[in-house]
Amino acid sequence: MKQYRSTSDSELTYGNNCPYIDIQWKRGQIFISNAVFRLIGKPSGIRFLWNIAKYTLVIEPADINAPDAFPIMAARYVQCGSLFICSITLVDKIWLATKWNKTLRYRIVAKYDRASNAAIFELKEAAASEMPKKTE
Repeated sequence: MKQYRSTSDSELTYGNNCPYIDIQWKRGQIFISNAVFRLIGKPSGIRFLWNIAKYTLVIEPADINAPDAFPIMAARYVQCGSLFICSITLVDKIWLATKWNKTLRYRIVAKYDRASNAAIFELKEAAASEMPKKTE
């Protein structure tokens, strides 16, 4: 398993079952894979932390009633295999910082910080791909 070190010397590792997020500029869409929730303990809510200086996005568990938390409906994300969140403000901040192409989708694989029980996404490691075309 590949290991990483952060500046705080906490150990970071890739999680099992490929926990990832997909971000696309259109409508501020963030898709969170089911594996991310398994990685951080199937929380009732999540909180996003954004560090523009380090180009990192962190997802950490949060109480469902916390004012800055997104509630997680377990049955919904288990059924779909991922959770869709719309956050135009957050995605716009990410695009302003990264200067990513607005017509592409970006996938980032999580690194797990055991000490804080958080999934860390380093945006500089994002893989870009075209949006899938609808076929009829």
